Amino acid sequence: MFYKMKNILRLFVIITIHFSCQESEQETINEKFIFNYNLHESLPNEWVTEFYTIIGNLEILIPAKPRSYQNNMNIYSWVSNIDKPFKKNIGNTTGACICGNDKERYMVLEIPENEFKFNQIHRYSVIAHEYFHVYQMSLSKSFFDGDIELKWLTEGTAASFESIFIQQFYEKNYFLEAQTEVDISAVSNPKIFEKFNSSSDKDQNYSSSVFIALALTKELQKKGISEEKAFRLIYKDFWELNPTDNNWKIKFEQLFSFTVEHFYTKLGDYTNDLNNVIPSENIKIENIFN
Repeated sequence: MFYKMKNILRLFVIITIHFSCQESEQETINEKFIFNYNLHESLPNEWVTEFYTIIGNLEILIPAKPRSYQNNMNIYSWVSNIDKPFKKNIGNTTGACICGNDKERYMVLEIPENEFKFNQIHRYSVIAHEYFHVYQMSLSKSFFDGDIELKWLTEGTAASFESIFIQQFYEKNYFLEAQTEVDISAVSNPKIFEKFNSSSDKDQNYSSSVFIALALTKELQKKGISEEKAFRLIYKDFWELNPTDNNWKIKFEQLFSFTVEHFYTKLGDYTNDLNNVIPSENIKIENIFN
């Protein structure tokens, strides 16, 4: 989950008599986005090994781009039966999120104890979900700054991406396992899913947001766009337009060639059944982004 943070980390460039301001700024940006790993000893060795494999795959498939506003990130992870082992670094932050303060953004992965006990796939899918938010931030400074909320397209893309990732690498349909509780409001009143506070009780595990995002890919496919390109448009191209709360509807129409209002009306033609919008079982992430 991405939390809006108005107090953003600002990069101060040291200017010397030997370098121009632009050259100094370029020196501070890594050639590659860097993750700094803080994995608590409470985590099983099997999970730690898989964690690094997942991150490695994601860095190949959708590398986060280093930017002047962010070129690295700390990751803090532990098992939920341990009491806040990184409190001095992240305070009382728990759960799973891209969170932060006035100094930095960081990824938190507190893995519920029961997910290990019952071998629940979410212990892995959550890594892909939160990584995808880092990718989004690397495409859009407005997203990094917290200048856009638009929950159904921020969380709907991250949550659907994690399901495609699990489908491809673990051969499990996480869509049908965990994202089927689509509220009727997703088709009757989709506007409420633009905001967290107006739809939190109608979006279990972001199922409704996932439904709306997937329905958008279906509407794009009706226009003759391939399935892979439809996903690329919502996963990548939209965020590269750097939308904000004030202009996202304009950017939406510019990219998709129909208005938000038209799309919301078309949602009324659907039933709130996720089976009607889930992607093909053979869709591959590399084909979406290439």
